[in-house]
Amino acid sequence: MVNSTASNSVSDQVIKSEMPLRIALLVLPTPLDLSLYNAENAKLLPHLLPELYRSKLLETTELVSIKVDDFEANLTATIESIEQGKIVQISTETSSLLMMPALTAAQNRIHPHAVLAAMQIQTEAGLVTSALTDTCIADSCVVDSCMKSALNQAKRKQENVSKRIDLPELSSTEQFDAVCEQIKDLASRTHHRDATSISPKQATSHYWFTDHHQARVLAINLTNASQSSSKTQPAASCISFVVSQGSGFIAAKSIINEQRLQFVVCADNQAELVAELDALQAKLTALASKPRLRDSLLTLMRDNLLAFEASTNRTYAITLQASSIKAMQQELDAIALALPKMMDEKSQYRTPAGSYFTAEPLGTTDQSGLAFVYPGVGTVYSDMFSELHGYFPSLYSQLEREGDLKSMFQAEAIYNLDPKVTPAMPLGDLAIAGVGSSYLLTQLLVKEFGITPNFALGYSMGEASMWASLGVWKDPHALIEKTKTDPLFTRAISGKLTAVRRAWQLNEADAEIVWNSFVVRSAAAPIKALLPKFPHAYLAIVQGDTCVIAGCETQCRELLTQLGKRGIAANRVTAMHTTPAMEEHSNVAQFYQQPLEASLPTEIKFISAASGDSKVTNSHGGLDSQTIANSIADTFCNTLDFTALIHSAQKQGAKLFVELGADRQNCTLIDKIAKQDRQCGAQSTDYLCCTVPVNAKGGDDITTLLKALGQLISHRVPLTTQPLIDGLNREIAQSQLQAVSTAQGVTAEQVTNLTLQGEV
Repeated sequence: MVNSTASNSVSDQVIKSEMPLRIALLVLPTPLDLSLYNAENAKLLPHLLPELYRSKLLETTELVSIKVDDFEANLTATIESIEQGKIVQISTETSSLLMMPALTAAQNRIHPHAVLAAMQIQTEAGLVTSALTDTCIADSCVVDSCMKSALNQAKRKQENVSKRIDLPELSSTEQFDAVCEQIKDLASRTHHRDATSISPKQATSHYWFTDHHQARVLAINLTNASQSSSKTQPAASCISFVVSQGSGFIAAKSIINEQRLQFVVCADNQAELVAELDALQAKLTALASKPRLRDSLLTLMRDNLLAFEASTNRTYAITLQASSIKAMQQELDAIALALPKMMDEKSQYRTPAGSYFTAEPLGTTDQSGLAFVYPGVGTVYSDMFSELHGYFPSLYSQLEREGDLKSMFQAEAIYNLDPKVTPAMPLGDLAIAGVGSSYLLTQLLVKEFGITPNFALGYSMGEASMWASLGVWKDPHALIEKTKTDPLFTRAISGKLTAVRRAWQLNEADAEIVWNSFVVRSAAAPIKALLPKFPHAYLAIVQGDTCVIAGCETQCRELLTQLGKRGIAANRVTAMHTTPAMEEHSNVAQFYQQPLEASLPTEIKFISAASGDSKVTNSHGGLDSQTIANSIADTFCNTLDFTALIHSAQKQGAKLFVELGADRQNCTLIDKIAKQDRQCGAQSTDYLCCTVPVNAKGGDDITTLLKALGQLISHRVPLTTQPLIDGLNREIAQSQLQAVSTAQGVTAEQVTNLTLQGEV
């Protein structure tokens, strides 16, 4: 391997190359010096750079290591070395790139983070002087000309550019660091918001959405003003790059780390649980004497999860979560005190930090009581899931290949800078985003953590989410555009309410309908008794201790007055679950008659609220597209009795209800139904029930998910914690790299969690 520092200055001319460069770029963990590749580095590479490690490229190809001092010269030397068949590590103290021909990366099955397609350097007379700062900056004509040359070299058009970045007056190291930051954004598919344009409650970043099949392309312009021999004619220097996303991405952030601790204690009886808690307490106490506390803590959590993976047949499991070692010790003390009572009463225990234990597991293979519940329209919220892509990049990559992720999430509305846009979304857009959120979370639990439900059911249009998410419909993405444009959603049961106008026998000359719906705390019977007096008001939904009435706003308010109740207005126009919706029954069935997968799930019982009578449909019973379409239409056009749906599911064996969608509204409703059942004197064994939200508006995405996993573990749901283990392995490798670099004088802040992971 060769170490060299390029120092030759480049010619003051435009680089004339017209062929794309096709150079693969890999972002490296900053302190990692590949020119010092040895046995110590080899231990870290399988976790930090698995593809590079497996390729053995470092053992077979000459490496040139360049420290940035003159960026233009360094880049020229880099390209020359690559053209000679070498690979190059170019770096500053805070950033590092590995560069190689894209063909070499492909031949070695290395998925690059990005591909450098063009680089043009132009030095030209012509500066403008800022009157405010009295400094010279490059003429915009020079920049535009240089960027145009780069786009021509890359064979790209201006409209292909996803983002243009202009970075004036930076030093060579600042230029390189800035370019690396942009490549990191490409590799992590992250869009950063301008901090001055958002409120403290809004997300600072979110997934970088693009149009379907449209690659992310960056045009980066670095400009500097340098004094020439003529003081009246200084020179403007510009370097323009065209960089496109690679097929790889920065590997997942670790779900568990030193600020988000998790341990699992498993045993077959109370005495064994106490002994395991004491043993874990002792291990945590012993960490204080360890020389590398962070490394030891991460290793302890990783080993704990490995032990859990090997003990899945144990009767009980306590999941412990905390934000620090001290807090974890307090969690241990608290649950040790509560354990005897929990075991005696066969009850559950949870803490605000997320620790959880149940003495009556409901998700075991024997119980077969796990149910996925899908929420209806209106649960999505502004900036939802803004953090998830950093923890599950391969999942997002898969979803992006399968369909139009931007449309699936209705990203332009959900991630709009104006938080008022999301609540005002049309019904069709809300439906699309709702199905999209359910689909994402289902794939996360099923594919990342290996969780398969025994039952599935949906609240209202959640039934469509159920069929779309669990491998029944062959192409659920096909419904996206239809939902946005079909008259069913745009005007029949929303908007102008043409179905309602037909049902009410209104003509074009009659006034517009003023429609609203209200949530009221009341049983269904008193409302039904009043409905004959108000023919344009309807009982739409029955849900625990509340109901939803909908229809003519005036009649709904009059009904509430006679009922002696106050209602909370939803201020949303939708005639679903009302009598006029029956005008569209055949259209709804036709809309949802979708081709089915060739191989259908056989282990899931699908439960529908159709026509007020819950029924099971599964592949053993001969699922077909018409049956599913009719089931959705029946649910769509009739009063939804969610209470009856939950009771039906419970009678069939569902006990553990996991909500798959944005927020946790269904969990709240099911908890209220369970409470109502207990107050009515139902036997505890008649309606066993526990709810698990996977997401919660206003909460941290990963913390909420980790709490959900903790509940499922304690309920002994069959699952894998491999994503947590993989993340910890990367964190441990980073910690070890940090320890080595610290000894060499590199600070901890310069170590970044960047690892290579290819698309699969």
